[in-house]
Amino acid sequence: MSAEGGAGSTRKRRARVALSRLTVTIVLANLIGLVILLLGSFALTNYRDGLIAAKLEGVRAQAQIIADVLAQVAIDETSCQPVEQADVERLGEEAALCSLALNQTDVREVFNRVWDSFEGRVRIFNAPQTFDDPPVTNANLLLIEDIVLRQDRIEAQNLPPIEAEDANALFSLDAVWTSLIDFFSNDYHETAALRTLEAELNEALDSSPFAEDRGAASVRLDEEGELVVSVTVPIRRVQAIYGLVTAESGGIDDLVERARMSILPFFGLAMAAAILSSLLLTAMIAQPIRQLAIAADKVREGIAAAGRSRIPDFTNRRDEIGELSGSLKSMTQAIYARIDAIESFAADVSHELKNPLTSIRSAAETLLIAKTPEQQEKLLGVIQKDVARMDRLITDISNASRLDAELARESREAVDLVRLIKDIVAMYDQTAKDNDVKVAFSDPIQGVYILGNASALGQVVRNLIDNARSFSPEGGSVRVYLEGPTQRDSKTRLIVEDDGPGVPPDNLESIFNRFYTKRPAGAAFGNNSGLGLAISRQIVESHGGRIYAENRLENPVDPAGPRRGARFIVELPTD
Repeated sequence: MSAEGGAGSTRKRRARVALSRLTVTIVLANLIGLVILLLGSFALTNYRDGLIAAKLEGVRAQAQIIADVLAQVAIDETSCQPVEQADVERLGEEAALCSLALNQTDVREVFNRVWDSFEGRVRIFNAPQTFDDPPVTNANLLLIEDIVLRQDRIEAQNLPPIEAEDANALFSLDAVWTSLIDFFSNDYHETAALRTLEAELNEALDSSPFAEDRGAASVRLDEEGELVVSVTVPIRRVQAIYGLVTAESGGIDDLVERARMSILPFFGLAMAAAILSSLLLTAMIAQPIRQLAIAADKVREGIAAAGRSRIPDFTNRRDEIGELSGSLKSMTQAIYARIDAIESFAADVSHELKNPLTSIRSAAETLLIAKTPEQQEKLLGVIQKDVARMDRLITDISNASRLDAELARESREAVDLVRLIKDIVAMYDQTAKDNDVKVAFSDPIQGVYILGNASALGQVVRNLIDNARSFSPEGGSVRVYLEGPTQRDSKTRLIVEDDGPGVPPDNLESIFNRFYTKRPAGAAFGNNSGLGLAISRQIVESHGGRIYAENRLENPVDPAGPRRGARFIVELPTD
């Protein structure tokens, strides 16, 4: 069931190689910044503010020039317009009998002859003839002239064809574009809509004639809802106000729109570059990762089907993908090595268990035909030894099979090797019989500590001592030494020596193989499972150390000469 599920997962992964989730993520990550930049450019706040400030300066200069000219040539000092009776009654003697005004004929003559070079809308108002607050409530009542000044040019523009309104117009690109522009300009237009021409005229009437910028300025909407900049300047002679000039200039929205449109080509190029970089990242990152994932699925399927698959090699890239490829490759090799080790271990276990079983079966069959009690007793002794050997084999096999899991699961802590070895040696002394091999420990002056697993390291010490005792002659001794780290060498060394026959030079490495039971002539057979040294090497290597064997020679310069015993050395790191 799991194999079919894994195959289905691989098929799905292969089917979606062209458009993976990682590819989509890369594309979106590259585009989201550009989209935010584009949306932010719609506002163009700084550009719009600078444009409005520049237009205000131009319109103010135009309004001031017009106001100055009209103050010189268009003031009608001979005409007298009556003051309303209500103002006379309210103000008494302070009310003037006549209020000054502009001559409409002179105003028209000025604009007809002089202002062809100006652009924009200019309106001329009479000064209010009342003393109300505010004085201007309806600008149309004071309006003398409303002129749109343009340069002499003809603009031709093709009108769009008259078509029926599309039902899907709301979802068209133009509608989306217009909606975005309206959204980002909405706040500014709402503020401009609150400004009125009457408010601007009243501010101009209240302005000081000595101010650097005369009159009042504002950004507001005209009658058609277009955003305009407007400046109103009073027409003064001495301190008297005869009228007001209001100059307006529009086209702000069009200029901002052209600025927005000029950004689009660059945005298109940036989007194309983002897409190309996304495809490059996909080819460099997403696709190799997918290949590694597919290869990992094949490894899993191959393990289930007793096959072998290879991991793609990207280590030449020298980046994180290369590191991942190397790690997966090493992990796969370790898995296959572990599978081979398990298969070899199972075969060795089967072989080692088969030998005592064969001996037991043969002794049991012979026991049925044994005629004398001595023969029967001898056969029973063989059966007992083989049963004990099987029990020892099963125990050691069980320990060896769960050793990896225990070493990976148990935490490391500071271990006092001196105390650990003393306790183990004391146990041998307390259980030793008269003719048993003695165990001696020469402890160093100071304590030796390493970071490790105390129970596993204790098993190493026991295995080495048991192995040395099994080869030592009756009444002999096993010596244990512990050398702490020095300034020149930071390793800790555990040394176990015996007085046995030593190890053949060709077997100094193979004695650490599983189920190695080759023993010298005359040694008791069946008392060892051949797993002790293999387990010891496994534990030592899991602690980052190494274990090896050498012979104690009569003549150290002659490796082939007589041997005085064997020596096992364990080197462990202290940091």
